[in-house]
Amino acid sequence: MPNSPDHITLVFFGDSITEGQYVHHSLRWTEVISVRLKEQFANRFDPNRQYHYVHGISGETTRQALERFPRQVQQLAPEVLTIQFGLNDCNCWDTDRGVPRVSEAAYQANLAEMVERARRFGTRQIILSTNHPTLRHRPMISGETLEQRRTKYNEIVRDVARQSQVTLCDIEAAFAFANREQLADLLLPEPDVLHLSASGHKIYADAIMPALTTAVQAVLDSYQ
Repeated sequence: MPNSPDHITLVFFGDSITEGQYVHHSLRWTEVISVRLKEQFANRFDPNRQYHYVHGISGETTRQALERFPRQVQQLAPEVLTIQFGLNDCNCWDTDRGVPRVSEAAYQANLAEMVERARRFGTRQIILSTNHPTLRHRPMISGETLEQRRTKYNEIVRDVARQSQVTLCDIEAAFAFANREQLADLLLPEPDVLHLSASGHKIYADAIMPALTTAVQAVLDSYQ
């Protein structure tokens, strides 16, 4: 049954960056966005019928995410979906002898499958996000740094967004202004220097807010 015009189901689907690991829930970008959307569309929503779901799991790759996609995305049939993965996919563990946790080809296929599955279950607006820069510059067993791997996987996100004709939110570009010192303030301190600090979550929220505003507005307009 179609949702009524005052009912938008929005799912944030991702890894620990979507989960907001180590940061108070009120400061996570997903919560910041939820509050902003409720305020912006207050005249269009019944306040008792707004639905926002966060399904971010720390350490998860796109391969693992596809296993839970049926119960955490398909069953909810969200009208708006954000997808954010990659920092775990591109990582190379010593136990894997330099092979990435998810290969570039598999990463691309996994993202494309998420888009296809979401559309099959009625999702109208899909936003794919690149991943923010980190300060992980120490070479991994593969010989590359996590940062070098991250930039490659971000290009895959851009390709999937273009080929699948979904909205791209280029989070990497939103953090491009930051030099090393500024970036350190946007990330959790050593030894982490990967997860976002409260300040980093605000940058993230500011970057993705326009895309989500457009997506929600498009869904609402479709009922008219």
